[in-house]
Amino acid sequence: MEIVNNDKKRFSFSGEFSKGNQRRKHARIPVEINASFTYIDANNQFTDKCLITSLSTGGLGIEANAVLLKGDIITVIFALDGNIIKEDLQITRTHGKDVGGKFIGPNKKNVEIIQDYIYGKIFK
Repeated sequence: MEIVNNDKKRFSFSGEFSKGNQRRKHARIPVEINASFTYIDANNQFTDKCLITSLSTGGLGIEANAVLLKGDIITVIFALDGNIIKEDLQITRTHGKDVGGKFIGPNKKNVEIIQDYIYGKIFK
């Protein structure tokens, strides 16, 4: 289900179905939040900037200049309503610079901060 608020932004909610199976479990909103991420593998570690383009309690959509692949794990750091959020994200989809991922064992307090932020954007 999608709704459009007064700012003409689209918000996705639980209830999207594909072949009878629900695909989205968390509300997702479009955002533009500057962030950074760190990627570590057996040979390298690097930190780069990114732009968070969608936010949910289950994960993020980001634009990154670095090449990230499905299955990669990164640590994303960003500010949200005066709070610093730091979470591990497993990349679940890639399309050029657009990357999506799900949180791995997210901190409950961070999930609550994200949830409150999303609620405030949808219902204000």
